[in-house]
Amino acid sequence: APCAMRCDATPVTYNASRVLAMRKYHFLTCLFIWLLQVSSGLIAAPTRQETKRIPYHSAASVEDFGMRDDQWQQRSNRWVVVVDDEQSIRQAVGNYLSDQGYQVTACADAKTALDVVRSKRRFNKEGAEIIRPPDAIVTDIRMPEMDGLELLEQIRSDEVLVGVPVILLTAKGKANDRIAGYKAGADSYLSKPFDPDELLSIIDNCILRHDTLNGENVLIDDIRRELDEIKYLLLEKGGGGVGNGWVEATSVFLTPDERKVLELLCQGLTTKEIASATYLSTRRVEQLLTTMFRKTEVSNRTELVRWAVATGNVQL
Repeated sequence: APCAMRCDATPVTYNASRVLAMRKYHFLTCLFIWLLQVSSGLIAAPTRQETKRIPYHSAASVEDFGMRDDQWQQRSNRWVVVVDDEQSIRQAVGNYLSDQGYQVTACADAKTALDVVRSKRRFNKEGAEIIRPPDAIVTDIRMPEMDGLELLEQIRSDEVLVGVPVILLTAKGKANDRIAGYKAGADSYLSKPFDPDELLSIIDNCILRHDTLNGENVLIDDIRRELDEIKYLLLEKGGGGVGNGWVEATSVFLTPDERKVLELLCQGLTTKEIASATYLSTRRVEQLLTTMFRKTEVSNRTELVRWAVATGNVQL
């Protein structure tokens, strides 16, 4: 383990730099011991013939250690908070996610987790200091004092934390916990015991979906430029490039709330601006956008805007 748990109430942060420092220290210690053994004659030093470079290696005989792929680099800027009253699970999950690139803080109880996620700060574009929420929270449900569902309710009622993806860990066969979790606004759940690779995949996808819904992958300025282009095609080119001048037939049915959110999105509004205009919560707006992504088979806001115009669901 890269670090030991100091006490049950103290959150522990796992990060890649700390893990690499520990591994470097271990390597240098082993190297120092080996040099001492060689210098004292306890072991023989390798000969020149043994150490000469081999001109050719087959691909199967070469392994790279310490190489980081693009996905690992992307995760290294992300912060995940793990909440579980079992120390073994906290350490196992913290170590694994840290090895995969994530910055991880492990907390033994929900109250400590709330303090942690509300305490981290960053500076916005205007230079003002604001809360820096985690990119995802993984929490057990069954915990003393405040359980995972109560923690989830606190998160969803906080205007800063409301959109943070939350993954619940449940006991196997506890269907009631899963139902209650989804009603409270959980993004996903896993039954214990679980495959770490499955947890990693869920976290990756939850963060990607959150970024998409909040315009991290598609900036609002991009949507506005797309709208300007669509208007030009409709007014100057007779609709060329947007349904080829015709309104495309569609069998997709949108609810009144979905239609209202779509109209405001096509005006270039952000999620928070749409929530304010419709008197819906930010979380509800995200849910409606997710549903429309699925119904229309698109992957981001720009594609949804183009679909809305092409099918006549929105008039510009």
